[in-house]
Amino acid sequence: MVGRDLILEFFTDHSSRLKSAVDSGAPFAELVSPFQECLARLADSKTGTAVNLAQQGSETMTVDNYIQQFKDSIKTLEPKVMVQFPKDSVEYHEFFPQGKTAYSRITKGNIDNLFATVLAACEHHKGKLGQALKDEFATLQSNYVAARNKQLEKKGSTSSTRSAWDDNLDAIKDLAFHNLLVIADNYRGQPEKIRLYFDQSIITLDKHKQAADSTAQAYTLTVPASATAVANINFALGDTLLVTNTGDVPLYYYGASSAAQATPPNPTEIADGDEAEITAASLGAPANKYLLFVNNDKDLEGKVEIMMM
Repeated sequence: MVGRDLILEFFTDHSSRLKSAVDSGAPFAELVSPFQECLARLADSKTGTAVNLAQQGSETMTVDNYIQQFKDSIKTLEPKVMVQFPKDSVEYHEFFPQGKTAYSRITKGNIDNLFATVLAACEHHKGKLGQALKDEFATLQSNYVAARNKQLEKKGSTSSTRSAWDDNLDAIKDLAFHNLLVIADNYRGQPEKIRLYFDQSIITLDKHKQAADSTAQAYTLTVPASATAVANINFALGDTLLVTNTGDVPLYYYGASSAAQATPPNPTEIADGDEAEITAASLGAPANKYLLFVNNDKDLEGKVEIMMM
């Protein structure tokens, strides 16, 4: 898998080489215009996705900020609860049925349940804790839900532009293959001539071991319990990867210059149910070309889905 920048560069390079050859007398004039038009549509769909991704990133930051506000509010909530109820009391347990640890690992997958727990406890004990405390969490919940809905709406728009990219990519692949056949037929017996029209080095980076479940559009990586796994992804500076933790355990990721590089002291966490947009630059590209995931759970395997943006 390679990113859209390199894909676009590869087809743009072919278009330029084709036109230059025609200008020098090669008999492929009828191939130039259809390919240029298809290339323009592909470039437009890439731009559309980039705009939507930027907007989606802004919505994601807003959602993450509200999640952090919830965590911060929980830290100040516990002392207020303990003033009224001992830590070993039933009332304290209503606010923290799984202890404070559950709130320190809030994700988009469990936040609704945690909000419901706190709001129910605040309502039940508003006589001692006051209505203002419940109102604070109710307002925070309302703001989070609104921001999350906007984020999901923008994801839908981004998905549409991704579909446009995929459709245009399929079209230009078909045209490029047609061009390849025409050129090969014209230079029958001279296969080396093909290299004058297609520079495969643009999309051929360091190769990883192929995995059976990799595809052109998305890639699923399974990370065994208590193990590290390398993703079958070739990324270059300028690429952005969308990584979704589809498993049931948190995972940690980092960029590396080799598949055997040891885990750094502070790899980045992606909680179960969460997704992250990861730039190649943040992984250390171009020096680093490998993306590795760590699963610290002793019993459960982890799973991530990765897409090039």
